[in-house]
Amino acid sequence: MSIRPFTASPSGNAPDAVEEAQFRARMARLGSDPANRRSRRHRPRELGRGGFRLGWTGWLVAVAVVVVVAAVVAWPPVQACRHQDKTVGFYAGDSVDRCIRRGIAERVDRADQRLKAMMRGSGR
Repeated sequence: MSIRPFTASPSGNAPDAVEEAQFRARMARLGSDPANRRSRRHRPRELGRGGFRLGWTGWLVAVAVVVVVAAVVAWPPVQACRHQDKTVGFYAGDSVDRCIRRGIAERVDRADQRLKAMMRGSGR
């Protein structure tokens, strides 16, 4: 879009200044004025329009939380299965890996059951 003023209309009915003023008023209402476009481009995004954004520190905190939760869930079964392997051993067909998977599944299931119980009792 050009910013140069309009030339005279061939019919000569309306003066150039009036046409240009009407055109600029319409463009301002529509938000297509070049002056408005430049200022809008550098305006920060409004809340709720940019989606969910996390900086590198936010991602670092999120990863740290996931690692800590995974360690809390996995560490006790791993240690118990290693201890059982060294002291007693396993039955035929059982292994340290299966023992660890079974222990982690039990811990996750127990946490799930506790959360469900808390949710059921929350309305009292």
